[in-house]
Amino acid sequence: MQPTTNTRRRTHARGFSLLELSLVIAIMGILMAVAAWNLIGGADDAKVKTTEASMQQIKNALQTYHLNNNAFPPTLQTLIPSPLVQGSDLDSWDKPFYYSPTGKPGAPKEQGFTLISMGADGIAGTEDDIDIWIALARTAK
Repeated sequence: MQPTTNTRRRTHARGFSLLELSLVIAIMGILMAVAAWNLIGGADDAKVKTTEASMQQIKNALQTYHLNNNAFPPTLQTLIPSPLVQGSDLDSWDKPFYYSPTGKPGAPKEQGFTLISMGADGIAGTEDDIDIWIALARTAK
């Protein structure tokens, strides 16, 4: 007895070959790597924006302190009211802000203090440093 046409078609029906599956998996891997790379870059941008927002809040607190006391506080710790707010003097990389109650030489009078985040590398004077006055000038444009 000869197999029927339906049976014959089922025996000859093919699935995906190992090569085709490998190619699809490789393409998916490349797409996931590109997506992960973009997400990591987004995380760095988010840390910079968060640090700039924290610095803006600190700047406002410093200016309020200056209005009330006619001088800037000697340290940022002076502004922290309780241990519950501990860590508010840290940037997004968990490093303390550099603060000086005196402005940079030659800076305008309204820039009466210095507030800088050392950025991701934590080293002063590198290109990833965030100065509050430069950040404000950049966002004003």
